[in-house]
Amino acid sequence: MTTHGFVKAGDLLKAAEMARGLGGEVTFWHLYRRWGDYAFAVIEAAQLLGVLRWARAERGGRTRVVYVLGRRGAALLDMLADPCPVEAYVYRGRLRLVTPLGAYEAEPDPGHLLSLAYKLAEACGGDPREVAARLRSAAERAARGARGLERWLLAGRLP
Repeated sequence: MTTHGFVKAGDLLKAAEMARGLGGEVTFWHLYRRWGDYAFAVIEAAQLLGVLRWARAERGGRTRVVYVLGRRGAALLDMLADPCPVEAYVYRGRLRLVTPLGAYEAEPDPGHLLSLAYKLAEACGGDPREVAARLRSAAERAARGARGLERWLLAGRLP
């Protein structure tokens, strides 16, 4: 509960979608036109939960107050768009994949990634080729983000 009353979770999602649809930021007046006085409660709850955050925008020599899509808001929208999210990171020279089925250590070669892609596609529903492409891109991002020698060890073994 906020100081303005209770807020529906779906309205927080709609505010995040509105911000993403308007280029990553939404003004108070956009929210007020949609919900009226209830917009105060939505904004307060969205800021408390990290869905939206307050910012200033400079346009045409004027400063305006806008609400920018927060980290949690972006993560919330990504989870809704992707039924089977995959994250990857490198730990002690090994590629670790975090999936809805759990965490896996995998070699960054096509055989291991394709096997995991078929398992994920069966569990989450979807095309195995699409899941394999997402696994590969996650593995590549993890290898690029790795530090020191781990980066070069994994980069040479990526498919």
